[in-house]
Amino acid sequence: MKTKLLLIGSASMLATATGANAADPVVVIEPVTANYVEVCDAFGSGYFYVPGTETCLSVGGYVRFETKFGGIQTGSSADGDWYPYVKANLAITAKTDTELGTLTSRMVPEFYFYSNGTGDEVKFDEAYIEIGNAVALRAGYIKGYWNQDLWGELDNIDNVSRYNSIRLGYYGADHFQAALSVDAMTPDDVGTDDLAKLGLSARLGYVVSDSNYLKLDAAYDTHNETYAIRPWAGFGIGPGTLEIAGLYESGFIAYGPDFTAANWDDSPIADTYLKYAVAANYYFNVTEDLILAPQAQYNVASNDKVFWEAGATADWEIVDDFHLRTNVNYAFLDDDWNQQNWFGWVRLERDF
Repeated sequence: MKTKLLLIGSASMLATATGANAADPVVVIEPVTANYVEVCDAFGSGYFYVPGTETCLSVGGYVRFETKFGGIQTGSSADGDWYPYVKANLAITAKTDTELGTLTSRMVPEFYFYSNGTGDEVKFDEAYIEIGNAVALRAGYIKGYWNQDLWGELDNIDNVSRYNSIRLGYYGADHFQAALSVDAMTPDDVGTDDLAKLGLSARLGYVVSDSNYLKLDAAYDTHNETYAIRPWAGFGIGPGTLEIAGLYESGFIAYGPDFTAANWDDSPIADTYLKYAVAANYYFNVTEDLILAPQAQYNVASNDKVFWEAGATADWEIVDDFHLRTNVNYAFLDDDWNQQNWFGWVRLERDF
């Protein structure tokens, strides 16, 4: 009987203790959600969603070390025979789908570090807002079509054409392109001390790929009432691509090449512009990682002085996104030109 009472008492105590513990409050700790970056594949590779938004962001660019040597512009000892410089390019692009099409903003600051005594500088390659897809409106600091050239980079059919602009363009799935840009040109661009003047630049094109295209660029300077036209084309032939381009300028115009810089002062074409030009190159893969592009150009300055250029560019991708690119060019000049004939550059570049 005593044993039975002892067992009943123990069970009662255990039940009482268990009931007391069950009555205690239970604290549940919520797991912390990991804030992962989500890939955005709506606009191609390299984009990711800005956390908490529907905006897709891409960050890219390159770091470049380059040294130039010689040049038909370096007849004066003040120009020097060679100099290295470093350039860092950072491209930041944001895209969002809207009811009016893709809303894009892009800014590309560039940082230059020189060794030729001109000092370092920071400037924008471009910075703009764009909305639309097949039909798109772009406004901002725009790198224009006249800033483009042939693959080999030896040609002289372009100029540094970046302006505060408004551009309306059509880029359809049918491969046709058409665009018109209204450009605010600076007084220096048009050679005046007045307020900035307007320029017009346009493109018509049929572009199937980088290797197969037809393009026609045109530009008009409303201050000087001059114009320039530039037809060019690319054809995939054999193992590579043949590119050919022409240029005509009716007078001095900022969109096209000219010879007004101080380092042309000792040249027979000083203070002239490039009236006519024809350039061609053929680039192809020698190996999977090595591209070669021989190129030639025929030039006529506005004072009817004629000269030829010929050379080649080679691009070796040492490892993924790391390139060694170099070119060598030779200018066929008259004996009375106080100029050097050989010129080119060597470049190391890491893209990301």
